[in-house]
Amino acid sequence: MKKKFNCPQCGQATITTRQKYLAGIWRIIYCSECKARLCGQPIIMGLAYALYFWVLAWFGFTAYFTDSLEPLLYLVPAWLFLDFLNINLMPLSILKSRSNT
Repeated sequence: MKKKFNCPQCGQATITTRQKYLAGIWRIIYCSECKARLCGQPIIMGLAYALYFWVLAWFGFTAYFTDSLEPLLYLVPAWLFLDFLNINLMPLSILKSRSNT
């Protein structure tokens, strides 16, 4: 069974893992129950992406300065761990609904 996350507006467990991942990469997602427009919390996403960049720079420059590809191998589990945290801990924000006027 796939894990579902709760919608912050209706409280129903309708947000899939894929949708939660997309919300964590600056995409707008929709609740299938109440049709709310949702996105990842922007301030926390900015901090998370600063951490992504720091990890990439750390392992990338370590590989460059040591003339070894081994640090790039360590980058993969670090990046996957950050993705795991992004999916499970990123709070969702409710956006205003779009009007057709």
